[in-house]
Amino acid sequence: MFRPKASVYVLASMVLMAAALSACSSANANEENLVRQFFRASSLRDNMTLANFAVVAFDPKAEGTVNDFDVTAVSPEKTEPLRVIELSKALTEAEAANKAFNEKKKTYQDANMEAIDRVLKAESAGRKLSGKDAQIQAEWTKWRDDTGAEAKKVSSARAELSNARPLAELSLMPNAGAATPTIEEMDGTMVSKDITIAATVKAPDGGTSKKNYVVTAQRAIVKGKEGDRQGRWIITGIKPA
Repeated sequence: MFRPKASVYVLASMVLMAAALSACSSANANEENLVRQFFRASSLRDNMTLANFAVVAFDPKAEGTVNDFDVTAVSPEKTEPLRVIELSKALTEAEAANKAFNEKKKTYQDANMEAIDRVLKAESAGRKLSGKDAQIQAEWTKWRDDTGAEAKKVSSARAELSNARPLAELSLMPNAGAATPTIEEMDGTMVSKDITIAATVKAPDGGTSKKNYVVTAQRAIVKGKEGDRQGRWIITGIKPA
C-alpha cells in the first residue's frame, strides 16, 4: 500500500532535481557559449575570430587545449564608471598644460640664450659656475626637470586612455565592420563578472588533466539618445582558480 506513495515522492524528487539542473544550465548558458567560443578559437589559433570578443587567448602550445568544461559558478556583476570621457578630458588638459609650459620655457630660453649656452658649455667641461651664470644654471636645471615631468603627465594620461578606450570600443561594436563609437558616445559604465569553470585540459605533451579556471568577462553599457546601449561581453582574463 505504501509503494505507490514512495514512487510519487521519488518521481517528485526527480522532477524537482531535473528542474533545478535545467534552471542552472539555462542560467549559465550565455557564459558557457562565450567560454566555449573562446576555447574553440584558441585551440585553432584563430586570432581573427578571437579579436572579436577577447583580448586574451589560451595558447595550445603553451597551456594545452580545453576539450570540455563545466561552468561551476558565475560571480555577481560588478559595475564601475566607464572613464573614457573623463580620461579623454584629462589628456586634453595635460596636452594644453604641456603646450603652455613649453611656450613659457621658450620665452625664458630666448631671453637667456647666451647665458644658457655658457651654462651648457661649463657643464660639458665639468666647470663650476658662479654669480649670474650659476643662477641661470639653477633655473635652467629646473626648467629641464619640469620638462620631463610635464611630458610624463601627458604620456600617463595618453596611456590611461589607450588602456580604457579599446575595450569599450570592442564591446560596443556590433560587428567587425561597424563604425567605431566616438568619445561622446562613451558615457556609462563597465560591467565585469568572473566565470569559474572545471575543465578537462589536454597538455601539449598529450597528457590530460582536470583544472579549474576563472574567466573574466567585461562589457560596456553607455547612455544614448534612445536609451542605454549594451555592448557585448568581452573576455579580458583567464587564470587558474
